[in-house]
Amino acid sequence: MGKKKKKNNKRKIEDTKKIKINKATTKQLEEAEEKSKKKNKKEKKKKKRSKIKLFIKIFFALILLAVIVGAGIIAGILFSDDWTITKEDLTLNQISTTIYDKDGNEIATVSGDEKRRLVRLDDVPENLKDAFISIEDETFEKHHGINLKRTIGATVTYILHRGGSSYGGSTITQQLIKNLKNDKENSGLEGIKRKIREISRAYQVERLLSKDQILELYLNLIFMGGDVYGIELGSQYYFAKSCTELDLAECAFLAGINNAPNMYNPYGETDNTELIKRRTKIVLGKMKELGKITPEECDEAVAKVDAGFEFKKGTPASGNTMSYLARAALNQVIKQYAEEKELTWQYAKTKVE
Repeated sequence: MGKKKKKNNKRKIEDTKKIKINKATTKQLEEAEEKSKKKNKKEKKKKKRSKIKLFIKIFFALILLAVIVGAGIIAGILFSDDWTITKEDLTLNQISTTIYDKDGNEIATVSGDEKRRLVRLDDVPENLKDAFISIEDETFEKHHGINLKRTIGATVTYILHRGGSSYGGSTITQQLIKNLKNDKENSGLEGIKRKIREISRAYQVERLLSKDQILELYLNLIFMGGDVYGIELGSQYYFAKSCTELDLAECAFLAGINNAPNMYNPYGETDNTELIKRRTKIVLGKMKELGKITPEECDEAVAKVDAGFEFKKGTPASGNTMSYLARAALNQVIKQYAEEKELTWQYAKTKVE
C-alpha cells in the first residue's frame, strides 16, 4: 500500500509539472502570437506610410515637372536659339540638287526621282489618316502639341520605374520632332531635358504649321521597317502598290506597325502572322470605337485580317542613279547638313535630295 501511495504521489507531482509546463508553453505561444500581430500591424502601417510617401513624391515630382516644363517651354520659345524651329526646317525639299566638284564642275544632279516617296495629304486615303490618328494620337485635332493627360501618365510611370523607362505618351507632333531632330536621350536628367526640348519644339511646330501639314510631314517621315521610311514606300514594301490603293485592313496594318515595325515584318525568318493579326485588329477596334468606321466596315476588315494578308514585296523607287564619287559627295553633304542642323540622317537626306 505504501509503495502504491508513493507512486500515486509521484504521478500527481509529474502531472502537476506537466500542467505547469503546458500552461507556460500556452502562455509563450499566446505572447508569440501577440508579438506577431503587433509586428504585422507595424508592417502594414509601414507599407501604408511608404505608399503615402510615394504618393507625396509623385505629387511633388509632378508639380516640379510642371514648373520645369512650363519654364522650359517659355525659355525654349523666347530665349534659346538652339531650340528654335523654323518653317524652313519643316519643309521637304521640292527642288533639284546639283553637286559640283572642288573646281566648280557639275558632277551630278539629283533630279527628283527620289520625290516619288513623298505623298500629299490630299492623296492619302481617309482610312489611312484615321488609322494613324486613332492608334497614335486620338486627340490630335484638339491639342496644341502635347497631350497633358498622357504626358502626366507617362511621367508617373517614369518616376515609378525610377527613370528606367522612356516617357512615352507622345503626340503625333512630338513623334514628328523625334523624326526630325537627332535628339534621342531617354534616361536620367538628359532624358528629362530632351523631353522638355521636344515639348517646346512641338508647341512651336503647332504654331508654324496647320494640322494637315503636320500630319503630311509625319506620314512621309515615319519608319516603316527594314530601310523604309514614309507611308508611300511602306505601302510599296508590304503590298507592292501605292498607299492611295490600300483598303481598310491594309491601312490598319500600316498604322499598327508604327510602334515596332520590325516586330511585325512578314518577310523575316520568324512567323509574325498572329502578331500582325492581333495588332491590326486593335487598330480597327480603335477606329470603330472613335466612330471613324462603322461596325459593318470593321467586321468586314477583321474578316480579311483573319483570312490573312497577301503580302507582296514591291520594288520601291530606287532613287537617283549616280556615280560612286557623286554618291559619296552627296552623303558627305547630308552628313554635314545633319550635324549642323542637329537633324536625323533620314530627314537630312530628304531635305538634300
